[in-house]
Amino acid sequence: MHIEEALIHSCKKNDSNAQKRLYTMLLPYLRAIVNRYLRDTSYEKDALQESFVKIFKTIECYEEQKGALKSWAARITINTCLNLNKRVIGLPTEALESIGHLQPDESKYQLEDRKAVLNKMLKDMPPDFSDVFNLFVIEGYDHKEIAEILSIETTLSRKRLSRARVWLRWNEQTINPSKLAKKK
Repeated sequence: MHIEEALIHSCKKNDSNAQKRLYTMLLPYLRAIVNRYLRDTSYEKDALQESFVKIFKTIECYEEQKGALKSWAARITINTCLNLNKRVIGLPTEALESIGHLQPDESKYQLEDRKAVLNKMLKDMPPDFSDVFNLFVIEGYDHKEIAEILSIETTLSRKRLSRARVWLRWNEQTINPSKLAKKK
């Protein structure tokens, strides 16, 4: 998706028609980000609304030479979701050792594609691990950037990524639809 400079310029001037067009263009992409990062998807509309308010309030700060608007908006949305997880949902951090095996519904997972399965695994993963995993593996941030976003040390970011990978391997047999299909 390429967003025209004229559209961005019009949004900076508070043109409501341009804002509506930009909203329509960004909504599917940002909704996917919200669904990936938000621990409780019942807050999806809140996260999207808060993200778009921040985007339109701060769009005059966006500098085209620093990167694409889509990436800039994604970063705002990711931060909004992470803050919403902390503020509203307040999910506690679980230790790796305290996580038990999941009991999947085989027929349900046979119908889901790999993307949906990964999304489920990330939702079930402890929040500290999934946040780092999402930022590193899916969004492509490095550990220094992740440390800044999450206000943690870079070594802790690396440790959480490592633990997320262990968690995924540990739970792979429980959730992997191809292994479930072989059982029949």
